[in-house]
Amino acid sequence: MKNQKLIIIGVIILLIIVGSGYFLFFSNNTSNQPVVLETEEIEEEVISEIAPEELGLLLTASAGNKSIIMDITNLDGISSLDYELSYNSKGDIPRGVLGTIEVTSKDKEIKKELVLGTCSDVCHYDEEVSDIKLILKVTKTDGKIYHAEKTLEE
Repeated sequence: MKNQKLIIIGVIILLIIVGSGYFLFFSNNTSNQPVVLETEEIEEEVISEIAPEELGLLLTASAGNKSIIMDITNLDGISSLDYELSYNSKGDIPRGVLGTIEVTSKDKEIKKELVLGTCSDVCHYDEEVSDIKLILKVTKTDGKIYHAEKTLEE
């Protein structure tokens, strides 16, 4: 009776070892096959440049240099403007202002004040602002996209 129990236990252990070996062999075999990834081609879109003068774009600093006034006087054929104002503040810390302006057929001029700092309940203005640059993405009513760049002369 004791030998019979030992034989049964031995057979069970042997089956576990053989089964584990079989499982490990076949699971490693499938993981060594090469993985084929499909890559998507990325098309680069060339965006034409438009002169700031064509837009009637003016940049001026407000009194106290706490904001920049962006003034655009030629909006013919423009449906929207995306802007990115970048600058450095005290300690050469890069800062910026982003936004979008939807242009309607009624708009003849857009004048926007871009604060150099952060405002929630109270405004905290950046100090020692330098290297002010505006990049505009201009979307025309025909769907064509242009970009314009202008720096503020100090």
